[in-house]
Amino acid sequence: MPRQERAQRTRRLLIAAASASFDQAGFAMTGLNDVIRPTGISKGALYFHFGSKEQLAEAVMAASRDGLREAIRSARHSSDCPLQYLIDLSHGLARRLAEDVVFRAGLRLTEDGALAESLRPNPYPGWALMIDRLLSRAAAREGLRPEVSTAESAALLAAAGAGVETLARRDPDWLSPRMISLLWQALLPALITQERLAGLRTTPVEHERAALPAPGRAHPTGEPPAHREPKLPVGRPPQAVPVVLVGQDAPGTPDGRPRIEAGRAVAPGHPAMLADTPEGGSSSRYHGT
Repeated sequence: MPRQERAQRTRRLLIAAASASFDQAGFAMTGLNDVIRPTGISKGALYFHFGSKEQLAEAVMAASRDGLREAIRSARHSSDCPLQYLIDLSHGLARRLAEDVVFRAGLRLTEDGALAESLRPNPYPGWALMIDRLLSRAAAREGLRPEVSTAESAALLAAAGAGVETLARRDPDWLSPRMISLLWQALLPALITQERLAGLRTTPVEHERAALPAPGRAHPTGEPPAHREPKLPVGRPPQAVPVVLVGQDAPGTPDGRPRIEAGRAVAPGHPAMLADTPEGGSSSRYHGT
């Protein structure tokens, strides 16, 4: 293996191991031995890549931002409707939080008081700004309810997402497609009319595809296969859930009620404005620009 490729692989392993420890124990309780022990990498090799635990934490947050960019690009291709884009993005971010320990640890580090504040910029204002811009586009194109304030609605949507992300630290089911769908079912009627609800899908786009087997063929188990993203070495797997729709042709509400609680101002995940957002806006400080 070429030296440069080997060095990159070592760096990725260290970031993944550090992410697992930061996610479970936090910055203060993570020691460098906790990082190198599961990898078999020497402490000298760690110091070759990272001069301190703080630098390692910064690398985790930088890798987490890469996951955010991928989620934004993926959701962008799902629909040209701003509200549908926002729904699909929330599902994509929830899935990444459930499956990707680096993405999850990067978010946790931005709130970890043991890390110097200058090293952990706040991602939440950027996320609220992105929601506001998408809602403004929706108001101009599809039309929101006349009484809707995009700025206030963006803050409330961000806060609802924050509650989901916080609660998911104890109960990963909060990140399931079912829970995200139920949350949108509760929020959308306050934003748009009943007629426009019929044109929106609250489930992830892959559920819609999975529910339609090839002609003449049924799924072996009688149920559509659950979507799975490739996992990093450590992470919490998502749970298979039923498809939930909204609109005039939607089936009845599934059993179970969403447990919506107050939270901090952020949506599922930690998205802030990027240079490649739908608006092409500027990045927040969280993204290092």
